[in-house]
Amino acid sequence: MKRLSSVAIVLSLMISGEALAGPMSLEACKRLQSEIERYDDLRRKGGSASQMESWKKSRAKLEDKFRAGDCRRHGRAVW
Repeated sequence: MKRLSSVAIVLSLMISGEALAGPMSLEACKRLQSEIERYDDLRRKGGSASQMESWKKSRAKLEDKFRAGDCRRHGRAVW
């Protein structure tokens, strides 16, 4: 029974999208780009050191998803 639940967890993680990363749609890439720009704006406005670091890490994670989703293939349409 324990083994069955382990398999179920692994399968759900694989289906979640992170493990099946591939080319993203233009709309998904635009959403990621707008979130990245939002974090850029927050950092430009400033904040405490911990906020700035948190925003920097969050932006980096989004940028990694942007790259993993092959969003550059959409070219200027994303911006």
